[in-house]
Amino acid sequence: MGTILSGGIFFASGGGAEAKEIIRVLILRDVAQFEVSGQDLALQDLKTGRAFFKNAKFSSLTVERKAGSPPQVHGHPISAQGFLLTSPRGLLAINGRRYRDQLKIFPGPNRDLWVINELPLEQYLVGLIRCEVPSQWSGEVLKAQAVVARTYATYQKGNRLDELYDVDSRVTDQVYEGMDKEDVRSQQAVKETEGELLLYQGLPIFAVYHACCGGKTESPEHLWSGNFPYLRSTACNFCLDSPHFLWNYPVGSDTLRRVLESGGFSGPQVLGIEVAQRSQSGRVLQLSIQSEKGRLKISGKEFRRLLGYDLLRSTNFVVRESGGIYHFSGLGWGHGVGLCQWGARGMAEGGADYRSILKYYYQKVEIGKFP
Repeated sequence: MGTILSGGIFFASGGGAEAKEIIRVLILRDVAQFEVSGQDLALQDLKTGRAFFKNAKFSSLTVERKAGSPPQVHGHPISAQGFLLTSPRGLLAINGRRYRDQLKIFPGPNRDLWVINELPLEQYLVGLIRCEVPSQWSGEVLKAQAVVARTYATYQKGNRLDELYDVDSRVTDQVYEGMDKEDVRSQQAVKETEGELLLYQGLPIFAVYHACCGGKTESPEHLWSGNFPYLRSTACNFCLDSPHFLWNYPVGSDTLRRVLESGGFSGPQVLGIEVAQRSQSGRVLQLSIQSEKGRLKISGKEFRRLLGYDLLRSTNFVVRESGGIYHFSGLGWGHGVGLCQWGARGMAEGGADYRSILKYYYQKVEIGKFP
């Protein structure tokens, strides 16, 4: 079922390109305040069309929601169920970051605000590519990235019909930071692959990807429930040059204990950490953490989430203790399933085109268009 948020719908629209396939991108959530800027901002009651601030012209507005109060715009409570905010002479910017087409603002469940950008899927991809890979990389990598990102967004759109959004703009889905990340090379990659998707038995696949696999990709069953026959652990000798291939992360016992408390650890200190189970690709499936009060069993996936995805870069690690410091040494960055972005770079440098790259990391798929 979809997320149910309290209150009315707030809708903001800027001048936009011709709409084709539309994607709804969650760009802010759980915020109490944000700044909107644009040219000649105008507000209207979404239900009645009645204009607010008729005789005023604004280039910026503050939208906020205080505990126990309705949303306010420019310090004035708005009694309508929702309002339309337009910038007819240009784009809208949220907290200084520019976005195309239209924005929807929803009051959230915790007296907060959610902001959703609706724009054409192909234009979204142009801004996404440089958030995910350097646009100076081979054009074949950029085209591969465009196809997987388009496929992933299409897949999630089908899964989230009852949700307020299709994809999150954070790393939980795909990173998107608005139109300021658009460039010519990204635009070319999107244009040359326009509409292309990865299909399995005629349907868009769950086209997940990651930065660097560390030599072997992972199988999906350790991370997600479902049947994904096109995602299988695959040897990858193409990401050896990645700066993320090898990493080290030292963390003190006290810090580790504090982080683990939210995951169920109850001892006064960590006495030891053992790997209880690994997957066939070498990634940690389960850890055993010892304290004076007992032993905590925790999945590698949850352990990485607690320590931080940018610190414990993957679950493919070994750990040793020395003088109260736990040293984690590992391979790769990310969950390891699907396309390895640095592997794609290595394959392209070896002469592979984007179709060969995609079919290496996703088995038994076709590249085609989906109506």
